[in-house]
Amino acid sequence: MLIDDAKGSLAALRTAIKEEQQVKTRSDMNVGDIVYQCMDRNDGLTLKGDYNTRYKYFVIVGKKSNGDAIGLCLINSDLDFYKNNPDRQRFQYILKQTDYPTILKKDSRLDCTDLVEMKVRKSVAVKAEVVGHLTADDEAKVLPLVASSDYIGMHQKKVYRIGQKQ
Repeated sequence: MLIDDAKGSLAALRTAIKEEQQVKTRSDMNVGDIVYQCMDRNDGLTLKGDYNTRYKYFVIVGKKSNGDAIGLCLINSDLDFYKNNPDRQRFQYILKQTDYPTILKKDSRLDCTDLVEMKVRKSVAVKAEVVGHLTADDEAKVLPLVASSDYIGMHQKKVYRIGQKQ
């Protein structure tokens, strides 16, 4: 827990940073961005227990040409989730915590087998935050991995310009 100063400068700084990261328009979300957002079952999440929503980190891997929707892959902390499914395992990309220390608590995987489609207006409505961007090395490996994924249909790849120049 941070201890605030008497004038509240730290709280004001935190608010300003959060405001700067908040998605306000379609131009705020770009391929390679890491976004933190509240998501629900309508977004394709499988929620357990009494949860109706969950905050998730994801990476934008594609964007419609008009910019009104994004294609994204979810970041998950369970590295062994597909350990018994070697075909899916080959489309999991490990993001190192040391490369993203303000975002990840531990090494995590980007699931490049499932493309989630989302309207940008939803991200604006739930006040999503762009919290970072893939490193150049990770971006150079992730985007071709997504483009080569057998689990993402050719139509989706075309709509979100995956494997094409953005």
